Amino acid sequence: MRARLIDQAPTYVGLIIFFAGYLIWIVELALSSGLAPSQGAAVAMIIGLSVMLASLAWVAYNRWMIAGRTGQSLGKRVTKIRLIGEETQAPIGAVNAFIRDLVHILDAVTVFGYLWPLWDDRQQTFADKISKTIVVDAAPST
Repeated sequence: MRARLIDQAPTYVGLIIFFAGYLIWIVELALSSGLAPSQGAAVAMIIGLSVMLASLAWVAYNRWMIAGRTGQSLGKRVTKIRLIGEETQAPIGAVNAFIRDLVHILDAVTVFGYLWPLWDDRQQTFADKISKTIVVDAAPST
């Protein structure tokens, strides 16, 4: 979970900036009769959306390409864990890393998917079970 927070940090920054602009717009809307957001609110919302779009490129590079090839995104490297195929014991590749992230939607929708590792012997989420992946401790560097 900590690895994902690190990997998604740019997206969260963009969301915070966007919602700050949105909140300013809502407050201004409540205090006035105009529907158009102020220049400051609009700029914050545009910047927030831009950061979120840029973070999509970061996610594609970090979580799908790099983690797919090496088993470690930046967050996984910091937290000293690795994502590997359950059967192959090797990194899963960019396409499978992307699909695994898509399947994480099931974990989020059910909530139990993210809680499942608490009692699962292999500490797998639903996405891990479906995509046949496992997160393991990273081997120490020599």
